[in-house]
Amino acid sequence: MNHQLLSPLDRTPLLQSDNYEEANMMLTQLIGPFKSELLDSNADFLSRYYYAQFHHSSMVYLQWQGAQKLIRNQPNDLYVFYLPIEGFIKEKINQLEPILSSSKVAHFFTPQQNLAGEISSKGQGISVCISRQRLHQELVKLSDNTINSLISFQPEVDLTTAFGHSLKELILFSWQATAQNSLFLPQLEQTLVTGLLQYHSHNYSAFLQKNEAMVSDRTVRLAQEFMVANLQKSISLGDIASAIGVSGRSLQRSFSKYCGCSPLQFLKQARLEALHQEFSQGISPLAVTDLMIQYQFGHLGRCSQSYQKCFGELPSETIRRSQNIYNISSRRKTY
Repeated sequence: MNHQLLSPLDRTPLLQSDNYEEANMMLTQLIGPFKSELLDSNADFLSRYYYAQFHHSSMVYLQWQGAQKLIRNQPNDLYVFYLPIEGFIKEKINQLEPILSSSKVAHFFTPQQNLAGEISSKGQGISVCISRQRLHQELVKLSDNTINSLISFQPEVDLTTAFGHSLKELILFSWQATAQNSLFLPQLEQTLVTGLLQYHSHNYSAFLQKNEAMVSDRTVRLAQEFMVANLQKSISLGDIASAIGVSGRSLQRSFSKYCGCSPLQFLKQARLEALHQEFSQGISPLAVTDLMIQYQFGHLGRCSQSYQKCFGELPSETIRRSQNIYNISSRRKTY
């Protein structure tokens, strides 16, 4: 039997089995019930499943050998975004034309969908499982309105677009972050949820666009004040919009008009400026990482790059310069 499947980040699998029934029972627990059968009962079969908690959501890394047919009903309370890495899954959704996962196409399954398809003889991919409640709550924040029915997403996700590529990179980065028990999993999950609602087509997309009326510059200032008051908290676009009583789309458009940037770009800049002020006080270099984390920067290397682009120097250089100024001032006082 060929067991040459790569282990993602050398983690210990939740399950590794060449027993078809055992593997199916575990997968049912992870992403919901389904029926399946091996297309060739004499072929080698192997499954590895890796599980990680992704803040309120979860991530399942799937690896398999053995072509299969499957039928399943998507659970009523669960959305599943499937990112293919190797191989394919070909599925009909609610008896429509089949779609094929590939390096260019991901699948996003909505609750209550009927799925029927085939799985390649070998493959691997990541399933991100998001609760119905989580997505609906965020849509309410973004739209500033009540959501009365299920959010139904377009199942096919084009990974060749700018949004699709960013989504793929975000999921891969998040999987790595779960291995490190990163403190920034809430922000990563938030970015994923907000991005899907804003940029991937669903039955409320037109509703969100209708709520794009411009808001006043005074409302924009209120949003800025809210963000400045919460620089050390994990806040989303939906949180900002909800705090000042407007839709997320309206806030986006108005920030672009009055500020020339998005709300989250303003928030990032405000956090960088707060860091610069902290570093200019002559703190210990050992405190740099703690402060970056405190101001909600999940990727420290990228934070340093953004800081350098903004202020023309690295955090360590700001600290060293401020310490030199402090030492010169102290020496002058002794004379």
